[in-house]
Amino acid sequence: MGNLSGKTAVVLGASGTSNFGSVIARTLANEGANVVVSGRRAEPLEDLADEINGLAVRCDVQDEDQIQSLFDTALAKFGGVDIAVNSAGILASGKIAELDAGKIRPTLEISFIGALLFFKWAAAAMKKGGSVITISSLTTRLPGPELAVYSGARAGIDHAIKVAAVEYAEQKVRFNSIAAGLIQTDMTNPLFDMDAVIEACVRETPAGRMGTVQDIAQAALFLADGERSGFINGQILDLAGGQQMGHLPRL
Repeated sequence: MGNLSGKTAVVLGASGTSNFGSVIARTLANEGANVVVSGRRAEPLEDLADEINGLAVRCDVQDEDQIQSLFDTALAKFGGVDIAVNSAGILASGKIAELDAGKIRPTLEISFIGALLFFKWAAAAMKKGGSVITISSLTTRLPGPELAVYSGARAGIDHAIKVAAVEYAEQKVRFNSIAAGLIQTDMTNPLFDMDAVIEACVRETPAGRMGTVQDIAQAALFLADGERSGFINGQILDLAGGQQMGHLPRL
């Protein structure tokens, strides 16, 4: 059994076949944690929960009552929460000149408002301290066209983790973010069929390769485990192979 034996983790955004949330959930379970998997689609959640001997709880991060219920359920089942991972999000794009409020609000509801409320209820469930992790993006550091809404919402929550780290200091709850580069998942699969896009990204990445979902999962495991990362708080961990030092590829 791994370092997380006896710990309980809640992972939101895990209703996919191969996305950040599902792979993180498997990794935490392999380390011995009790894992509550959550998202909007019930069937893949149930399949994942069966696979890892966890618990599936449907939750739409746009509904605060559902977020509260998610953590209440975890508390009732396992008696506490030690780790909370928010990987919920949607990919939104559009030039600023073409935006209107209706196109902006859905991303803010999920990636900023929902994430902030996830922090609120995660911390409320962590009576003995814990680790809250959110998944962010390389595009919060490196501007790209048509990403004002997507990267703006992510950048906002990256700053909010620093505020949360200060506000929950006495409660011993840590808040950190993982800023991921382009990684192949259920959502980004179409981009990985475009050789020119991948070749351009690799050229801009000092590590000389694309990142993987396992890279993300191992980073989340590191931040989840207080023995490994207990003195890291209020940080954005760049997981982009060094690309964050340069720029997005010019396509």
